Amino acid sequence: MTRSMVLLILSPMLVGIPSCTPSGPPRGTYTINTFEFVHSNPPQNIGEAIPNIWIDTNLKLSSLSGGTLTSSLPCAVKIDYTDNSFKFKDAVFTSVKITYVDGTIAPSTKAVKMPLRIAAREYETVNSVAGGRIVKSKAWIISGTIPNVITRAEPFRLQIDGYFTKDDSNRIPFAMEQHFDIKTENTVRSTEDVLKDK
Repeated sequence: MTRSMVLLILSPMLVGIPSCTPSGPPRGTYTINTFEFVHSNPPQNIGEAIPNIWIDTNLKLSSLSGGTLTSSLPCAVKIDYTDNSFKFKDAVFTSVKITYVDGTIAPSTKAVKMPLRIAAREYETVNSVAGGRIVKSKAWIISGTIPNVITRAEPFRLQIDGYFTKDDSNRIPFAMEQHFDIKTENTVRSTEDVLKDK
């Protein structure tokens, strides 16, 4: 489990908790029953610009002081793309296909209404640099979800076709084929080990 995954599931739990002086390492243990999908082969993508893809396995932490850490089905395909040139106004997905290792095509993809359009939105970052100067930068972010399409905790092949729409209405097509294997963890670990930076 990566540091970014831990931070993702911790963020909602930390809202409204006042800061305090640490009194030592966290106590307790977690019973872990998780899975994650990892690339098993280099992605086979075609296109001038390609969205980033990752799989949301619904990680859930029961508390900050031990308990359980679990994943669950069905899982969503998460999509994001950062456009620093401000030339893409949206991404449109025209087809999605998931094929499991036994050759079964996931019927859940038929429930996805196509085409699926995800509009760009402006995103601003604020960073401090040497001398205390504050630097702001902006970009267009295209970020969305294809929900509940992965219904089996098994390796699969994901195929997605679509296009970006430029601000002049021209289309930039893309085609993605990505293979995912599954990595599981079923163990008991200390709270300190689970929450520490990886």
